[in-house]
Order: sequence, then C-alpha cells, then structure tokens
Amino acid sequence: VTPQGVVTTLAGGPEDYGKIDGEGSNANFNCPSAVAVDGDGNIIVADCGNHCIRKVTPQGVVTTLAGGPEDYGKIDGEGSNANFNCPSAVAVDGDGNIIVADCGNHCIRKVTPQGV
Repeated sequence: VTPQGVVTTLAGGPEDYGKIDGEGSNANFNCPSAVAVDGDGNIIVADCGNHCIRKVTPQGVVTTLAGGPEDYGKIDGEGSNANFNCPSAVAVDGDGNIIVADCGNHCIRKVTPQGV
C-alpha cells in the first residue's frame, strides 16, 4: 500500500495457485498465511498450502528457501530437503534467522539465512 493508499500486487495472483518460483505474477502461492521483512527488505512468506518458506525480493522475484509441497512432514535439513506441515507464521531475528510456527507439526522451527 502506497502512502496514497494504492494497493498493488507484488507477486502471485488469483488466477492459479501452486508453487512456481519466478517474477511477479509468474510466481504462484498456495494459501500464503504470514509475512515478515528481513534486514535486506525481502519479504519472507509462510506458504501454508505449499508447506514451505518463500522469499520475495523488493523487485518481486520469488524463490523457495525451505520445504516444498511434494513431501510435507517434519524433517530438518537444508533447503528443499526440509519438510514443514502448513507453516502459519514467520518472524526474522536480528541475525537473519527465520523463525517459523510450523502449525501442522505443533512446533517452532528455525531457518538460517543459508536455508538450513
């Protein structure tokens, strides 16, 4: 929302849902449930329906940091090797770690800036 109250879409869109990384409306989400902003101005997204944590740059480029819809569950690991079950909230601490409320697994998880 701009200071003038104008709302624009940074990434994703209502036409299709899914998990596609990309720029702007070429990217897809599936029930994004929470966002936080890191120290570089990136938006960190808890993508509940895709069971993953995503990043949206200030330019609108979407990438997946950890997890994915192929296998949901609770496995710690690096990047797509980690599993979540409907992450519902995110926060970023002073060291750039992403703190995740992993709703379906009833736990709080941490993703490092390196995606671990």
